[in-house]
Amino acid sequence: MRDARRFFVTGTDTNVGKTLVSAWLALHLRADYWKPIQCGLEDGAGDREKVERLSGRPTHPERYRLAAARSPHVAAAAEGLRISLADFVLPNAESLVVEGAGGVLVPLNERNVMIDLIARLALPSIVVARGRVGGINHLQW
Repeated sequence: MRDARRFFVTGTDTNVGKTLVSAWLALHLRADYWKPIQCGLEDGAGDREKVERLSGRPTHPERYRLAAARSPHVAAAAEGLRISLADFVLPNAESLVVEGAGGVLVPLNERNVMIDLIARLALPSIVVARGRVGGINHLQW
């Protein structure tokens, strides 16, 4: 039986509202928050800080904090890194909201995409989508 108090929040694309939904879920489920990969840290603040501020819930450090506002594989390569699925272990938390980076087909490396990480973590997923015609087509799976 899957744990109904742990979820992976993904989206149809970048800037669709995953962080806001994650903060809302963390607050109302009294859950911890974890974003395994954060890209776009030129200004130093990431989604973890936003969720902390909005929800007041505990957060866990990212496995990767990458400066470039690019897909994870490009941002990692710019820092001389390669993301591997073996690098990810869920934080120890009874209730947990995990937020992905970008959409489900965002590349993590030359072989894996975000949906591969979702499968590795084996969490039920919540898909955040825009409320417009064709929005679900962005999933491309």
